[in-house]
Amino acid sequence: MSLDDLYQEVILDHFRKPRCQGCLSAPDAAATLFNPLCGDQINLTVKSADNSIQAIAFAGHGCSISQASASMMAHLCQGKTLDEGRALIASFKQMMRGEKQGDDLPELGDAAALQGVRRFSARVKCAMLCWEALEKCITSLAVEKSPEK
Repeated sequence: MSLDDLYQEVILDHFRKPRCQGCLSAPDAAATLFNPLCGDQINLTVKSADNSIQAIAFAGHGCSISQASASMMAHLCQGKTLDEGRALIASFKQMMRGEKQGDDLPELGDAAALQGVRRFSARVKCAMLCWEALEKCITSLAVEKSPEK
């Protein structure tokens, strides 16, 4: 089995058996994003306490790439601090821009399997959609918790 085959299996596994799928009641932050190019939609809900992501869930519809990416991202970020979440977003962006290889970013876990998507520029937005939603949620949580509030 080649590395590409293994990555494909990881993506299909997350698509067929998504982790953290659903919607949290009374979330501390939420974001809904839509990709008009292909119709992907992600609804992300986050519960936060002590400056960390206590619970995270996604709902939506779309291609296998967008849904698998959401599953990988949510599973990876559960229990992380907001700063760790920001760092994971930055690492994923670096991988998708081709600045780093997935093999060099072990913190991404299964999400490193999505590095092959960058060969298809139209699909990069599919993989990025949930990460952009997470970035909006973290920004919202940081603003809520800022001392100025």
